[in-house]
Amino acid sequence: MKRTLSMLLAAGAAASGLMVMPGTAEAAGGCKTMSAPGGGSAYVCKYYYAQGGGLYHGTFSVSGASSRVYAQAYYDGYVQTVTDPGGRTSGGFRDVAKFHVRVCNSGCSAWY
Repeated sequence: MKRTLSMLLAAGAAASGLMVMPGTAEAAGGCKTMSAPGGGSAYVCKYYYAQGGGLYHGTFSVSGASSRVYAQAYYDGYVQTVTDPGGRTSGGFRDVAKFHVRVCNSGCSAWY
């Protein structure tokens, strides 16, 4: 099955991290403030559902980012910068085995 990531970017964003873990057909996830190594933070939310076969779909958002903080997303081996410093974004993913987000500035946080 082809794995795809579709994101709707809403003007620059902050940084943070997300991770999809095995679950049930019930929605899983939550929100948290993530700190970047060089200072600053962003507020990250993620919700995801198991599709079966070890694949997931869901949504995420990054907001409230400090001016130097940006976000990166990881999906099945690919890393993509999804916000500009101080920006925000929201989007979705479908048919992925693993999805994470992290926040960065002079370095990057752990994946969430």
